[in-house]
This record gives sequence, structure tokens and C-alpha cells, in this order.
Amino acid sequence: MAVSTVNFQTGVNFQEGAQILSPLIQEIADMVEAEVGLKDEAAKFGFTMGDVLTPSGVITSMVWPEYLPEITEDGETPILTLTQGYDKGYEMKTYGGRLKTTKLFLEWLKKAQTLQGADSSVKAELNKFKDGIVRLMRSSKRTINREITNVLAKGFSVSAAFWPGSAGGDGVALFSASHPVKSESGVTYSNLRAAAISAAELEAAIQAYKTGVKAPSGFRIDTPEIFTLLVPRALETTARKILNSSGDQASAYAGTGSNANLANVFSFQGSKVELVVLDMLGETDKAGGKIGGANADAMWFLLNKSYALEYGAFRIFTLWSDEIETWYDNNTKSTFTDLTCHWGVDFYNPEAIMGYPGA
Repeated sequence: MAVSTVNFQTGVNFQEGAQILSPLIQEIADMVEAEVGLKDEAAKFGFTMGDVLTPSGVITSMVWPEYLPEITEDGETPILTLTQGYDKGYEMKTYGGRLKTTKLFLEWLKKAQTLQGADSSVKAELNKFKDGIVRLMRSSKRTINREITNVLAKGFSVSAAFWPGSAGGDGVALFSASHPVKSESGVTYSNLRAAAISAAELEAAIQAYKTGVKAPSGFRIDTPEIFTLLVPRALETTARKILNSSGDQASAYAGTGSNANLANVFSFQGSKVELVVLDMLGETDKAGGKIGGANADAMWFLLNKSYALEYGAFRIFTLWSDEIETWYDNNTKSTFTDLTCHWGVDFYNPEAIMGYPGA
């Protein structure tokens, strides 16, 4: 049933015979979804989102394309062999929380009246309910954003079978000096940086990415139109100084030396850089420490976002998104509102990114 009126300034009015809380919950949930914009945030970091049919499974990449062999006159066109890339599984978890709505509030809503004549306790209960739903929705988004950030922050060692800290399909951590190349026995590449962020180090990382990082096929990765520099809030000002820009795009001028018109290498074609701040990196986690650990404020990452998005280098799997249900407890005469979600995050193409662990 639809809500005939939902207005937190003047009151709430339900259609006769409608479910009491469900329409109101939907209106609030829609409002919060539009406000938070989870999908846009995930895309900024190179994550793709999609539904899956089972709680666990395996993602397999293919090594393709290869060079075509020459065909001699009257020769038969050869059948090309598709080489399977690395396999890596995924795993999902359930998260949730609930709110309590008192019988007093519920009975008032059943009268299909506005709140203008309601007791102050009923008005307070409505505001509490509204704020509670918003808090549940935001808590869900914050939890996902934490794990998105942890995929990068915990990617310097192997500490888990799935999720942040897990090994890639190639058997090593997301950031490693020895990523094996699937199609070339004994060949490895590095996407691990060893120095704090600076103009010289950023330029060196871009060059190393363009010349050293390889796809499972053994070929180097296409240079993106623009590289994405990911930094924690603690390095935001430093990064803007390096890019000589108050915005997210590098300035045309370097801002260094005695020549005010010195061109900025980070605005050159093939080396263009945009800045994205990882707000959750270095934020307090539930255990009281920092997301990313003690070195979080010094970490930085260089991302080929176009490659990551096209090939699903970083993924969020959802069996179901935020699901809100209401139920009545006869013992307490109260109505409860549950929010649950079931999802997972992981990485699948380490060649999409380079990273520095902060120490």
C-alpha cells in the first residue's frame, strides 16, 4: 500500500487498511539511498557491483587476446586455444540491525491522523523512528565502505581466505613484488611501491606501471586516459601540492622551480592524474584501531580505474541488498524493524593497481 502523505514537518497519514510501517520505511529508505550514493562511491575506487545467485563461487578470467598465426596459401585456419586465467573464489556475509517501535506510536498511526494533535511523546517517537531507519541505512553503507577500503589497506599481506587480506588467484597478496604472469613461466611483475608519496615517486610509479605491469596474457596494460591517485585524508593536502591543484585534476603547471610556466608532467598525455581521497582510510574501526592500521595515514595507491571497471578488478557481490522488514512481538507489544544485507567484497585483477604500504 502507498502512503497518502509522508511529511515530517506536518505529520503522517496512512490510507485506510494500509500496512502501518512498511510504506513509511520505504519512503525513508529511498531518501537515504539517494543521499548516500553507495554505487557512485564504489565506482570512484574502481569497484564494480553485481548480483550473484549463490553465497559462494569462483571467478575465472581468460587470457586473451593473442597474436593470430599466419596462414599460408591454401592453408587451414588454425583453431586457437583459449588459455584459462587465474581462479579466485568469493564469499559473502550477512550483516544487520533492528529498531523497536512502541505500541503507543503504532496505535496512533492506526488512527490515520496527522501528528498536529498528537502527544509530544508520539511526535518524539516518530522522529526517533525516522532517525533510526536513517541510521540503519547509513550503518549499512558505512560497513560496505569500510570493507571496500580494507581490500586496499589489507592488500599487502595474506591473512584471510577471502575478503580483504586474501591472496589473489596467482597465490600472492594484492600488492606484491612477485606477481606471476600466467602465460609466461618464470616471469613476474611488481605492483608494490617502496617510497612515500612525492612528485618524483608518483612519476616513477606511473612509468613503472606503463612498462612493467602485465596482464595474465603477458602483455602490458593499456595506458589509461587518466590515472587515479588514491590517498587518505592525511595526505590530501600533500597530494594537491604534488598535482599543484586545488581540485581533483592536476594543474597544467608544475608550480616548482623558478619558471612559473613549467609544464606539469601529471597533466601530460599518458601521465595525467586525478585525485581521489579515501575518507575511510585511517578512520576508526569498531575495534578501536584504524582502518588500515598504524600506517594508514601514509598509504597511497595508483589506480588504472578504467581497466578496473571494465574487467571487474574489484567487486562487490550481493545476494540481497538492504532488506527491511517489520514484525510484531506479542510479549512486549512492540513492533521491531530489521535491516539485513548479504554481500562480499574482493579483488581479482591486481594488475589494475599499485600501492605503498605506508612504511
